[in-house]
Amino acid sequence: MSTVRAEISGIMLPTVFPSLDHALPVMWERVRNLPIREAHRDLIRICIGPGGGEGVARRLDQDGSWSITLYVGDMTDWTAHPITITTDRP
Repeated sequence: MSTVRAEISGIMLPTVFPSLDHALPVMWERVRNLPIREAHRDLIRICIGPGGGEGVARRLDQDGSWSITLYVGDMTDWTAHPITITTDRP
């Protein structure tokens, strides 16, 4: 896989990484301590956290892009932060 471009809207500016393996730990570090409901945190961890990323890698191989929305806050007061990872497929 070629370089990847990753962004978390409002949290992490678009950044180019040499690989998905480089991008995921940086992204997880940016979100892991944010106030996120437990079930949603588990989903985000599976996607971009330690030991995760397999589904993201498959999607990037297929379509060249992957995205999910991170919801920060509680049930009544939250903000949406799209997470987007793209790559130039060979």
